[in-house]
Amino acid sequence: MKLNEKVAAGIAEEYLDRWRRVARYDELAVMEENGDKDWENVTGEDGQEYKVLAYVLPHGDGTLRMVISVNLRRMDHAAADPLTREAVMRSDGAVTTPADLAELKDRWLLPYRGMQVVQIRVSYQLTLLLDGDAAVNIETTATLTSGSLSASDAESVQLVPERQEVVPALALFGATIVSSVAFKSGALRLVFDTGTHLNVKPDCHYEAWSTCGPDDVRFVCLPGGGLSIFR
Repeated sequence: MKLNEKVAAGIAEEYLDRWRRVARYDELAVMEENGDKDWENVTGEDGQEYKVLAYVLPHGDGTLRMVISVNLRRMDHAAADPLTREAVMRSDGAVTTPADLAELKDRWLLPYRGMQVVQIRVSYQLTLLLDGDAAVNIETTATLTSGSLSASDAESVQLVPERQEVVPALALFGATIVSSVAFKSGALRLVFDTGTHLNVKPDCHYEAWSTCGPDDVRFVCLPGGGLSIFR
């Protein structure tokens, strides 16, 4: 039987989120050293039985990788390819999500899906700080839209960071990113679980936006369009 990836992903993300909130570095270190694994059988929303496996791997530089693996629970043998979700804990207890970039023909899928906006900073730029040890910086005019972009009743407002005209962006505090795309043309699109879309187009003269984290990943929109990528 083929693994239902949507259901398995929901289970994995739920378990990883729960683990992230209660885990301690010293406990993870013991778990990794002993090769311990925790497992549990759960019933998915599709009625299928799944096996959830949790274990820890070394990640380098004093960090540990927390892994949740979800597969079908089979009496004869396990399905071939389990679905996994991971997070990394530093020795100070801070947890980040490993950068997981995906390149398509005309865009990059940024690794911010599931991250929450935990702080908003305003200066001559608008900065969204995310709980996955990442940040999005906007330095030019952006568009914030409530509702589907194609809907006739969609409401859009302009954000102008250089003039600190960004009050509508405060509604993003606590929102979770469900889609984050950097187009190779230089445009940025973030979609939040509140139904809000944030779009930033390239600027002719300035770096319209940039992102940093998690890990050493950095995207910069170049003046006039295009991307510069560091990782």
